[in-house]
Amino acid sequence: MLRRYETIFIVRSDLQSDEMNSLIDRYAGIIVSLDGKTIKVENWGKRRLAYPIEKMQDGVYVRIDFVARHKVVIEIERNFKIDDNVLRFQTVKLSDKVDLEEIEREIADALKKEEERKKEEQRKEEQRKEEQRKEEQEKEEVISEPVVSEAVAEEPDSKEVKTDDEEVMQETSSVETDEKKAEEE
Repeated sequence: MLRRYETIFIVRSDLQSDEMNSLIDRYAGIIVSLDGKTIKVENWGKRRLAYPIEKMQDGVYVRIDFVARHKVVIEIERNFKIDDNVLRFQTVKLSDKVDLEEIEREIADALKKEEERKKEEQRKEEQRKEEQRKEEQEKEEVISEPVVSEAVAEEPDSKEVKTDDEEVMQETSSVETDEKKAEEE
């Protein structure tokens, strides 16, 4: 009799991503090889453990939702006990009776959601790349623009316009000239 189960297991956090994926595929493969069906496999990622396990502070949590006979659960748990990369595991029976048509719909929905999630991630990545490209273009435009100094840009067209400093200097020089003339007399 088919039943629905959920297995959550914690894997060592120091594994490489390809090792992690092969480990998850291995356990999903055990379920399928013993005439079970995996509904959903979720990698919840690296999380802090509530307490150290084998001197590890972090672990990667993985959840497998599947439909199978009880012998599959026994085989999977036997493999978990043997595998040194699995720190802890727990299997829970979700229901005794399973409607295979409902399970097929659930699997199709899960695949559809996964596809949509991947498309959304791809769209966000393309958007991020486009923004980076625009920023780089703006930086290049700023660098390539000719720099005009303010002094040249604000230079008056005629020499008749005098600034305050020039007027003060002219007044000072005329006072000095008057003093020199007075001394000569």
